[in-house]
Amino acid sequence: MHRAARRLAAHAAAHFAVDFSCFFALWVSTLRGENAAFMVLLYNALAFALQAPLGALCDRLDDARPFTVLGCGLVAWGVLACAFPLPSVILLGLGNALFHVGGAVTSLRHCPGDAFSAGAYVAPGALGVALGTLCGKGMLISPFSAVLLLVACIGFIWFCGMGAPRACVPNRTPSPMEHLGTAAIMLCLVSIGIRSFAGFTVMTLSGAPVFVLLGAFASCLGKFSGGIFAKRIPWRVIGLLGVGLGGLMMAFFPASYATYTGVFLFNLAMPLTLSAVMAAMPETMGFGFGLTTLFLFLGCAPLYALPDNYKAPVPVLLASTLGAAFLLFFALHEKQVQPQEAGPRLNDK
Repeated sequence: MHRAARRLAAHAAAHFAVDFSCFFALWVSTLRGENAAFMVLLYNALAFALQAPLGALCDRLDDARPFTVLGCGLVAWGVLACAFPLPSVILLGLGNALFHVGGAVTSLRHCPGDAFSAGAYVAPGALGVALGTLCGKGMLISPFSAVLLLVACIGFIWFCGMGAPRACVPNRTPSPMEHLGTAAIMLCLVSIGIRSFAGFTVMTLSGAPVFVLLGAFASCLGKFSGGIFAKRIPWRVIGLLGVGLGGLMMAFFPASYATYTGVFLFNLAMPLTLSAVMAAMPETMGFGFGLTTLFLFLGCAPLYALPDNYKAPVPVLLASTLGAAFLLFFALHEKQVQPQEAGPRLNDK
């Protein structure tokens, strides 16, 4: 296996472990208490909104592994601190943010426009959230099991190497997006925020753990498949049809098995917008990655002012999903760019 593929696999597995551990610890420590809403807001603000400034710092490093290792370590301490809810949530949020930007820079810096790699890196997180939630709710494992999993990830990440240095010329992909201007980047980011709001307000089946896993599997498979489809299908077509058709299914078939097909289609665009923003900012791709998570947070932030378990009515869900679909159609305009001739490249053979 090439070193780059090994690094990507290590960070994808660690992404699962970090998200699993965070949600396991959140449920054990705080989500059953009176301050659950505030703790979730605090965690999301730290885990998502901080990634942009942390990504800017990470862009200054040739080796971003200290970010990922420190992130895993803070999450491990957060798990061990479950008896103290506020410190635990702070450690979990900071650790999550550090890991995500460090992992993105380490595993994706050499190929910021590769939607497949972006999808492979982020997809396992959905499964980690779902399984961590179920294990935390039912106290199915010991906190020490999660800590051991994180320690193993630290070792695997360090063993796989540092990744591309800052001076690396990114590998070009069949659908490069580095020509995107500021307006197109903003369209991508706004579509991410809208999709975040819509994704949190869709009505799915409830009452059994299998439905939690089904939703997570649909999300994970959608993100992974989006990167595969991007190799053959124009990105703007995937964005328009995936988000548009997925939104229609989630709006008109709520709380049914068809909803999960909509979730799958809805998530096809996720690796496209992520890789498009990173490819448009190749020298500051850590900051670009952080901007996408910042808009994820901004998209779901209005929900904290709405009633608990708010589900969007059909007109709101339709307007948001179709709006996001058309934004992507206009933003993801592809243009073939010739590979650069000079500059150091990362040898990943």
